[in-house]
Amino acid sequence: MLISGLKCSISELLSFIVTAAVLVYYLYYQYCFTYWKKKKVPCTTPYFPFGNLSSSAWGKQSVYTRLQNLYNHFKAKGCKHAGIYFFNGPIYFPVDPDLVKRILVTDFEYFVDRGMYGNGEELPLSSHIFSMKGDEWKSIRTKMSPSFTSGKIKSVYNIIVHNCENLVTYVGPYADKRQVIDIKEILMRFTADTIGSTSFGIDSNSLNDPGTEFSQMVNRISNHSVWKLLRVALEEGLQNPGNIEKIAYNDKVVEDFFTNLVKDTIEYRDQNDIVRNDFLHMLMQLRTTAGMPVEEIVSQSFLFFIAGFKTSALTMCYCIHELAHNQELQIKLRAEIHKHLGRDVSQYAYEDLIALPTLDRVLKETMRKYPPLPMLNRVCVKPYKVPETDVVIEEGTPVIISLLGLQRDPEYYPEPLKFDPERFSNDNNVVPYTYLPFGDGPRNCIGLRFGMVMAKLAVASLLNQFGFIPSSKTRRHLDIDPSTTSILFNVANGIYTKVVKI
Repeated sequence: MLISGLKCSISELLSFIVTAAVLVYYLYYQYCFTYWKKKKVPCTTPYFPFGNLSSSAWGKQSVYTRLQNLYNHFKAKGCKHAGIYFFNGPIYFPVDPDLVKRILVTDFEYFVDRGMYGNGEELPLSSHIFSMKGDEWKSIRTKMSPSFTSGKIKSVYNIIVHNCENLVTYVGPYADKRQVIDIKEILMRFTADTIGSTSFGIDSNSLNDPGTEFSQMVNRISNHSVWKLLRVALEEGLQNPGNIEKIAYNDKVVEDFFTNLVKDTIEYRDQNDIVRNDFLHMLMQLRTTAGMPVEEIVSQSFLFFIAGFKTSALTMCYCIHELAHNQELQIKLRAEIHKHLGRDVSQYAYEDLIALPTLDRVLKETMRKYPPLPMLNRVCVKPYKVPETDVVIEEGTPVIISLLGLQRDPEYYPEPLKFDPERFSNDNNVVPYTYLPFGDGPRNCIGLRFGMVMAKLAVASLLNQFGFIPSSKTRRHLDIDPSTTSILFNVANGIYTKVVKI
């Protein structure tokens, strides 16, 4: 009986300790949740343990849809800014475009860092321009900017043209039979081929053979389990959402594959005096002109791939989806392509392509309705007094800007779900800092020119030969997958459309 009583006492003691620990942790959370109220910043009630993102944590809606709803909530109350919580961590949430401009441009020195995960010693592929901080970022941006001028884009233009010819050849048999295709899957593989060719100088052949090793690596980068995401969140702490991006680099198989791919390609080119007009060659030149080590070339090449292939592919497939539902616009755009570019894709000139006004507006409207990155994030690097307030944003505070909120705000874009490229017929129609698919300021997307050229050329090549008709398998207005672990505007399933020969 003594032993039984002792066991009972130990069990009760452990139960008490666990209960007390949970209570203390809960009370600590409640204390954290007073942060914005103390600063007199508008906020809405957060809930234990996920803060203002509970509906996303339980899979009811994506994080980006939740942020859009929060934007709408604060905007309706007339708030120019707000405070929200990611778990127990405070996040500054600007709503007014003028504040967005200050963070991205005017007062950039206070918000230099993106707040994304980066640790070159632990995970070498994470040490790239997107995650670098302060002076390190400034140095590498200066080195790499010349590689993304219009002149440099022209040097890889023919590579993109070649891949677009392959795309047309691949889609042709489906069009002949007037079949329904998953345009998302096809364009993902096309873009993987194009980025693989321009970034690594390889012919990955993902379009025709999705079972290649390169394609398998693409799938590993794109698909992450919720449990892996949760583990990364717990490892990196729960206060900065940007650190969850570690999930993209925390894969030894992917790291070894891309590291060996780049190093082997560089070695082969050096030994055989091979010069190829691609981004890898441009980076190789920086070894002598800017002292860029091979390890840095590997991480930057990897960034070109992960930042470019999926954002561009999704933009293109959303564009095709919208054109399928807007036949008059599709016909108008095709006529523009035939008139100014002709019917032979191999002869499409760079200057003529980028000068097409309807194509430019169509892609801009696509990125307004479906921003590839539905939010921008920064971190305050030194105390910042918000203009015309007494609020001071403390060093280390993450900042999130909801692009889905801004770009679907009916004040700036009436009938925001309507696909209307004429919104961009005159740049004066767009309220500054309400349209930011590539960000803005010194830390805008360095590869925006390349991304736009690839998207324009692929869409033009497809419309040149094919017509696209809606399929009942895909909803009219696309919603973000609520269970997605991607940082992109990613839908749950494929995007289906019927393709016919023109």
